Amino acid sequence: MKRNRLTRQSNYIKNLSDTNAWNIKYRYISCLILLPIIIFFLAYSSSPKLQDDTLQTQVVELPVLLENSSHKSISFHAPLTSESDFRGPSSITLNSIFVKKTNDAKDNGQDIFTGLLKASRHSFLSWDEVEVRPGDNLSLIFPRVGLSAKDVYLVTRLDKKALGPLLHLKPGQILHFGTLIKKDGSISLEALKVVLNPIETFHVRKVEQVYQAETIKLAVDLRQKQITGKIDSSLFEAGLTAGLTDKVVMEMAHIFGWDIDFALDLRKGDHFKLIINEVFVNGTKIDDGNILAADFTNRGKTFRAIRFVDSKNRGRYYSPEGDSMRKTFNRTPVPLSRISSRFNPNRKHPILKTNRPHRGVDYAARRGTPILATGDGKVQFIGTKGGYGKTVILSHGGKYTTLYAHMSRYKKGVNSGKRVKQGQIIGYIGSTGLATGPHLHYEFRVNGTHRNPLTVKLPKAEPLPKRYHVEFKAQATPLITQLDILVDTTLAQGE
Repeated sequence: MKRNRLTRQSNYIKNLSDTNAWNIKYRYISCLILLPIIIFFLAYSSSPKLQDDTLQTQVVELPVLLENSSHKSISFHAPLTSESDFRGPSSITLNSIFVKKTNDAKDNGQDIFTGLLKASRHSFLSWDEVEVRPGDNLSLIFPRVGLSAKDVYLVTRLDKKALGPLLHLKPGQILHFGTLIKKDGSISLEALKVVLNPIETFHVRKVEQVYQAETIKLAVDLRQKQITGKIDSSLFEAGLTAGLTDKVVMEMAHIFGWDIDFALDLRKGDHFKLIINEVFVNGTKIDDGNILAADFTNRGKTFRAIRFVDSKNRGRYYSPEGDSMRKTFNRTPVPLSRISSRFNPNRKHPILKTNRPHRGVDYAARRGTPILATGDGKVQFIGTKGGYGKTVILSHGGKYTTLYAHMSRYKKGVNSGKRVKQGQIIGYIGSTGLATGPHLHYEFRVNGTHRNPLTVKLPKAEPLPKRYHVEFKAQATPLITQLDILVDTTLAQGE
């Protein structure tokens, strides 16, 4: 009996050893079978439509299973982060990952899967969207997605120039956060995206535990378009009838605003011709570009402007002779408005009912309409000034000053002593102080003496430098030819 028990126990141990060997062999074979299936699935899920020119390549070394394997290398594609869609893992696009053969044949199949999981970790990012609120900064925004002050510090260690878009966030902008949950439950920021405009997108990515930033620009196609229009009541309505956007109408008003007072000088029958750039991306128009050339005929007199970009990438408008369209001052601080009261030394005040000189011009417009600085200058005064209400006074080189009164509020960032550019918004129309309704009271002073803003002679800006004359003529000639054809077409239609 003892011998039989020993025999059965020996057979049992042998069977157990065979079972363990089979389990190891079965697990080994399973790894060989599952690996190509996983690779095929990941390669299939990487659609070409989701890849773009901004993808980077990451090389991951993985061991081979057999020393005599006939496969030299294996490659697959799996999603990392989509440049166009951040709604979830199903829409995430992955970096291309190339798996190369190594000479280490001792690692088992489990090591391969571990390597695959590490390499494709970004395919499981969780994406959150945060809208920027007024007064927001990174220290206030990051905690909303579970990030800490340490994450803010690590991101802000980027070069200040590269970090610019995150330091100048605007209300309404959307920040896209790509995060991972670590083993300890903490959240790791892996990627951050901010759409700056339809063409530019700002990205921050973690590369080897260090954040890197870049701004990606889409390839754009500029197409010229010719537009004509005729004034029946106002420039704004004529622009809408001609199919112009508010942006183009305002730019046209700014180009010719030194020669034409659009609140006073417009007459029915005045007309304009434009050659503009339209911006297309992938065949779809996304924005209007700059006005390349323009004609405006006012009271029978035609003004013509050609855009020229100098070596410092500054785009300005000049007449065909090279004279600057820009004067030192603009005629009106509110281009799309009407004059409700003119310069009059003997006017009777509508509220005080006494004879009180009106040493400026009143421009009536809706409350909240932007007020533009008529010239480059420095904020000499900002605050409440008696009957003027909320007022801004600009000093232009000491000799000239301009006053803007009855504002509803000031433009954020406009402070005493700060320099402003011509055409920059400095405030918004209101009715503060002694005012019967929303309007802007505008004064123009020369050496402290009030002058009529509508008739005062404005100094001209510098003409086109002589070194650019040849280049300017080469660019202007074909544009002028196109404008002449548009003029002839318009006249023919009018007849």
